[in-house]
Amino acid sequence: MSYLGWLDIVLIALGLGISATPTYKAYRYNLWQKFGYWNVLVLPILMLVANIVLLLLKNIIGIIIFIPLDVAALISAILTYFKIKKLRNNK
Repeated sequence: MSYLGWLDIVLIALGLGISATPTYKAYRYNLWQKFGYWNVLVLPILMLVANIVLLLLKNIIGIIIFIPLDVAALISAILTYFKIKKLRNNK
């Protein structure tokens, strides 16, 4: 596997590791309260930027690896929207 493939795997592992920490979860909840619905756009925009970078690098392995992550990002954004909506309605 090329160095770009290994870089993809390391970045995915790093992202998953950070997202599981309690500090990140508290930070995410704080962002939900502060920015509201704008926070939903963060993950899809990051995935879009990552896909553009992979296309510019012509990293086919990275694009193939990121396709399921793109779908997960969109589902996560939709679920985050509903969580923020519920949080706003309960106030």
